[in-house]
Amino acid sequence: MSEKQSELEQRLMVGLHGTPELKHHEKVQHLGQFRERIIRLLTKNQVEDNHVYPEIEEALKDPRAIRLLLNGDLAYRYRDKYIKIARKHSKPYTVVNDPSLKGNAGLVVVADHAVDVDKIEVK
Repeated sequence: MSEKQSELEQRLMVGLHGTPELKHHEKVQHLGQFRERIIRLLTKNQVEDNHVYPEIEEALKDPRAIRLLLNGDLAYRYRDKYIKIARKHSKPYTVVNDPSLKGNAGLVVVADHAVDVDKIEVK
């Protein structure tokens, strides 16, 4: 009987609090993405630099890359140069506006599966 009670308690908890999310802390740091799906990442400060990081264009050329995500906290003038590169390489982009995201990520190039790139940060 305790097994059924445990299952009932689990269902109640899901009903009250929603489905538990895997690696939530990791996702709030990386614009809602799992770390292992990221090919390249720029910080907010790097996106605000005047120059374009060539590493991002290279990442968008990667056949595993499926999308560019940009932090919605950044002004359009900073995001626009990367949007143009995404369009040039026929990659969709999304501007992420989510106040629950707490990381310093300004831009990520992601795959739809784990790619486990060792160094995602551009120096």
